[in-house]
Amino acid sequence: MRYFMSIIPPADLKPEDVSQGLMDAMGPWMEKCLANGTLISTGGLKGAEEGRRLGGASGTIIVTDGPFTEAKEVIGGYAVFEAPDLDGATALASEFMQMHIDNGIPGLVLELREIAGGANY
Repeated sequence: MRYFMSIIPPADLKPEDVSQGLMDAMGPWMEKCLANGTLISTGGLKGAEEGRRLGGASGTIIVTDGPFTEAKEVIGGYAVFEAPDLDGATALASEFMQMHIDNGIPGLVLELREIAGGANY
């Protein structure tokens, strides 16, 4: 089964706060997980100030340029895992989280959800 993990960094995290130690730990972990097939895709996202939000509640498409001041949590990245079940995906996410804790970013929040079909499933 495939799982989508949203990566929500602490609101005050700046790019310069990401240590070289974290980058050094992430490289081998991602290579291992890509090689064994548990990591399907991952990536960071540019800041909300460079994004757009589309809404259709009015019956008309409304496009709003970022940043989105009403957003309390902004997704900073994502990962797609292949795991036998939610516990397996949780174990992968826990490894990812622990790397961040060990390298000075304890305020990270991760959200895991099973992907329910889709074109690339």
